[in-house]
Amino acid sequence: MDNRGKAIFSFMFDDDSDNDEHHQRVIQAIVHHTSLENEADHLPKHGGSIVGHEYKNREREDRHRNIKSDYFIERPHFNTTDFRKRFRMQKELFYRILNDVVNHEPYFR
Repeated sequence: MDNRGKAIFSFMFDDDSDNDEHHQRVIQAIVHHTSLENEADHLPKHGGSIVGHEYKNREREDRHRNIKSDYFIERPHFNTTDFRKRFRMQKELFYRILNDVVNHEPYFR
């Protein structure tokens, strides 16, 4: 029994339980307690960092290795035309942006 249930139980069996007003308060407390329990039962279950969202393992480390081997190694799996189709820019432009960012902000070295 939770704290609310214990409070209601002790409230019900109070010594001055002879009067009608006390009985009425007990009934109201029970109804209130029951409605709170019903509300808690209908709350969405927590499944991720955002209520209602489910965690999905996207295997980011594997994806990072894949994209490096697909486009950025000495003999990439995909050529420069494929790179342009996927990222909507020429590979040279990407490298220019990358170099500018690295030269501007040491965090990215």
